[in-house]
Amino acid sequence: MIIYFILGLLASFALVSALIALLIMFLRKNWNHANKTRLSYLVPLVLIAAITFISMSQFIPRLLDLVQLASRQYSVREVDIPGDAIPGNRTMTADGLTFYFPPGVFDAGEKGRYQITYTPRTFFIINVVRFGDVPD
Repeated sequence: MIIYFILGLLASFALVSALIALLIMFLRKNWNHANKTRLSYLVPLVLIAAITFISMSQFIPRLLDLVQLASRQYSVREVDIPGDAIPGNRTMTADGLTFYFPPGVFDAGEKGRYQITYTPRTFFIINVVRFGDVPD
């Protein structure tokens, strides 16, 4: 499960790096007055907004969670999962929080009582221990 977390960190880093490279390219066009359309002057603003959004929502929280991952200091929670809590898109909502997990951890429609270990900022599930079925 840790491999999927690290792959997500690398993917978000690659995306931010590619957007920064595009930003530099479009800024050079602006500085050299080589733009062919008026709209291309605004592209750096859109790229800055995209870089900021992806950095704040994906890259920086994953980077900060990497410290927790290296020191093995995770958050732990016991959750009761009803049958409809896992829709099949590798997310789970329990106790008002949305947790993310790699494929193969839970099946769609699976229910029971679990102890989950997750990262504190991105809510990525690292370990799952099944306690048993939820009493009706």
